Amino acid sequence: MSISHSKLFLLNVMELCVSVFRGPDEHAWAELATHGVPELLDRVQEIPGFPADPLSALDEALAPYAEAENFSPLEAEYVRLFIAGPGGVPAPLYESCHGPEGRTMGRSALAMRDRLAEAGLEISLPSNEPPDHLTLELEFLFHLCAEGWSGDPEFADQAARFAGEVMLPWVGRFRDALAQADPDPVFSAGADLILALLPVVAEG
Repeated sequence: MSISHSKLFLLNVMELCVSVFRGPDEHAWAELATHGVPELLDRVQEIPGFPADPLSALDEALAPYAEAENFSPLEAEYVRLFIAGPGGVPAPLYESCHGPEGRTMGRSALAMRDRLAEAGLEISLPSNEPPDHLTLELEFLFHLCAEGWSGDPEFADQAARFAGEVMLPWVGRFRDALAQADPDPVFSAGADLILALLPVVAEG
């Protein structure tokens, strides 16, 4: 069973968001700015229920860097926001940090580790990265959606629950933390794009 045009679009959005929040290098940023984001923006009007605003905002935010042919400020901003900002990390990329425990390797990390193991998936980040990293959860969601939308309703149900019950609440809190750190618009638009994606997936 082939995946529909609209579902392929959603999978492409997941891949785009993984790239943004994994911290691409200069070449990858350039590819996103000149090809990845504009191509999705061209297609978004054909996708029922998916807002164009986050993609438009991401496109506009990347434009000055593309025009200058210099994406190095985004690499520095990525470090400030997500790895080692002055006075602490304002918006950690881990689910555990935005839950009741407020620290890495909490219960949500252990739950994510179990989900990945049950699915037979390997972590594609450095071995010391907690498994509830935002990009790993997006890649897991991609896996569930790709299997489910190819014709396995059990995977489709898992994808909808994971998007709506696991990811959507904490990504909302992550977006709030990010907003308080005066982020580059590239990253706020990226977070908004995830928050546009997750309800659509949750609705099936």
